[in-house]
Amino acid sequence: MINFLYIFLLAIWFTILFIEEKLGLSVILFIIPLLIVIYVILEKNNRIKNKKGLILLIPIILLSATYFILDNLFFKILNTFVLTFLLLLLYIMTIRPTFKVGEIIADSIRILLNPLEHFGEVTSEVANKISAKLKLKEETKKKIKSVIIILPIIIIVLLLLSSADMIFNNIINNIFNIPRRALEKLNIGSVITRIVVTIAFFLYLSGTLHYLLTDYQFEDREEELPEKKKETGTIKLLLITLNIIYVIFDIIQIKSLLLHSVGETISYAEYARQGFFQLMVVSLINLCVILYTKRYNNKKDNKKIKILSIILVVLTFIIIISSFIRMFLYEQEFGYTLLRLLVYISLFTETICLIPTIIYIIKDKFNIVQSYMIILITMYVIINYINIDKIIAVNNIDRYYKKKDIDLVYLMNDHADNIPELTKFLNQVKDKDIKTELSDYLERIDFKTKDFREWNLSKTHATQYLKKIK
Repeated sequence: MINFLYIFLLAIWFTILFIEEKLGLSVILFIIPLLIVIYVILEKNNRIKNKKGLILLIPIILLSATYFILDNLFFKILNTFVLTFLLLLLYIMTIRPTFKVGEIIADSIRILLNPLEHFGEVTSEVANKISAKLKLKEETKKKIKSVIIILPIIIIVLLLLSSADMIFNNIINNIFNIPRRALEKLNIGSVITRIVVTIAFFLYLSGTLHYLLTDYQFEDREEELPEKKKETGTIKLLLITLNIIYVIFDIIQIKSLLLHSVGETISYAEYARQGFFQLMVVSLINLCVILYTKRYNNKKDNKKIKILSIILVVLTFIIIISSFIRMFLYEQEFGYTLLRLLVYISLFTETICLIPTIIYIIKDKFNIVQSYMIILITMYVIINYINIDKIIAVNNIDRYYKKKDIDLVYLMNDHADNIPELTKFLNQVKDKDIKTELSDYLERIDFKTKDFREWNLSKTHATQYLKKIK
């Protein structure tokens, strides 16, 4: 019973923090008690089998903190999904004794969907707990269960009818002796929303926990190896062909990008613009090929395939460098944007992933997926904390002083992170048109928050800068 009480209090806390409020300090104020409650419940019921999974608490807490430290809307939206995924991954990894990607994915789907089947069981269990405490008869238990299901619906209907008809409103007021002033100030729509969200959150989270504590059984199947090793001729031919193609391609890249030789029909900047996204995809395909080919190694061809795979990794690295140079040249010509910086970071992440890939090729037993996950989660947390908006503003302003070209509309994106740089730029720029446009923007923008739930460090910092020019 105490478990359901914890969940219900969490549901109320959820509605207090998030309903009709902007995301800020509220995120970490919710995530921390959520983690504590879930951990306590699972530990109490002896469901935690692998405490190594608790390492995910670090990126979860760090990403939760970004909502009140930085002010990038793109990452606020994206982090909502990433945090949900990491929370789910945390629970699965702690209740499973082993780490296997296939089973974890299957478990994730089951845990997301199975709570829908446990709503009725949750209400039944709550009713049974109440009746057991009160030592009630079976018939009374059924009545309590009915009340638990019906009462929320009745409350919502009464609120709706009270707001729709004044006479009915007065009747309800007289019956429950509700002070008229309190009723007048009551936002019926907001109340209904909060009640519905509280109930829905309670039922879903309760259903999840009920499933994890009762029906959930992990399936840990050993990987079945084929009785007969498959023919490796096709694999070797694929690797040889790819390596030949990439050698030719890399020679062209060295000549074109490093030696600045692109011909007369196309400009250097236009050439740089072409193909860096395609090359990123190619490098990812190569990683997949390497991961796939290792399954078909046999003792006879093992060494040959390893050598061919390592050559493919080296050639992939050159392709990544080519993509990086293309993006650099394009960015130098046209300026910095969020997408272009994310391309840089993606290329850097791909490069780091090549290290465990080589280890995976050389060593027969190496958990490559786990290594990739550590790299990806770490890089994603770093991306959130490098303050991309500030980097974009600083570099585009520096570029303006060199080339007298700037996309001011792009920089005026209503994000607080770049406000300090824009205020400095306003004081230094001599162009009257830029000065007027930027001044108008900075005078109208406002980052004030309503209360502690929306509090954000970047917005507070930006407000201090804006006060100096207003």
